[in-house]
Amino acid sequence: MAANENERFDQFAAVLMTELLERTRKSMELLAPEQQPCSRLPFVQTPSFVEFYAELVRVGILPVVLSRRPVRAIVGDVDWSREGREYLLTVLDDRSNAVFTAWDYAWDSLWDERKVGADSAAANAAKPKKGFLSSLFGRKSAPKPDSRPAEEGEGGVMAGLHSMLTELAGRRGFLPLFHDDVRILKGMPRVKPGRLAQAWKEISQYHHQEFYLSEKEQAKPGVTSDCLQKWHYNLPDKIGEFLVIKAAVDLEHVTKPFIGKYIRQSARTQEEAEKGMPYLSVYWKAMSNPVIVQQQHSL
Repeated sequence: MAANENERFDQFAAVLMTELLERTRKSMELLAPEQQPCSRLPFVQTPSFVEFYAELVRVGILPVVLSRRPVRAIVGDVDWSREGREYLLTVLDDRSNAVFTAWDYAWDSLWDERKVGADSAAANAAKPKKGFLSSLFGRKSAPKPDSRPAEEGEGGVMAGLHSMLTELAGRRGFLPLFHDDVRILKGMPRVKPGRLAQAWKEISQYHHQEFYLSEKEQAKPGVTSDCLQKWHYNLPDKIGEFLVIKAAVDLEHVTKPFIGKYIRQSARTQEEAEKGMPYLSVYWKAMSNPVIVQQQHSL
């Protein structure tokens, strides 16, 4: 590329990184409870995960995204320093856009453990350098043997993001990830923070109307649960479930019996609930039952 083309590409890369990281940061902050939870939370709702996720994207995901030819073709002749964000938003609004296709590819290519050896070098050419995960997760490189490593055959096993994030969970205080949680990580930039803010505002309002207003102004019983269910199933994969957990932490009357009833209404069996709402089921089990204060009447 010519000098001006290189400069334009660098500006595009900066705009893209800023937009993706800002979206995900705002969404994670909106999902994080303000009160103290009674047990460990999913990774997305844990403040310690937010900065780590940003670094993971910068080091391991975006280089792969930017290496894809359809993504580089977006650069065009746009003045990215002036009108780049507005143009990028129109690109990202297209569900089949090249950025999200490359984004998904990058996560999938790093998610599982895979064989690394001489035979797989060509297949891994578009991926980040072999040691970046180890350095990011604080792993020390294994000592090099004096003898030549056996590179013939299948090669060594390189840990994928799934196993390394699960290992990190114990140190950072969030729940281990389920294998299909890569869908959550891939889906975060697709979540619009404004929609999340709208959902939480509505949930909080219904909670206030149902439990805090006077009897004449009080909303009918069940509106909070109905509102939670509405957003649970209208937000992207697992995001609605995380909002229900946030409500269980931050809203006074979303208690263990409330969540237990919510789960029963949302799934036909316990097995179906644990499969469809795994994080909510884990958090519900850790919740304590509310203390019932009995009134004493003096004679």
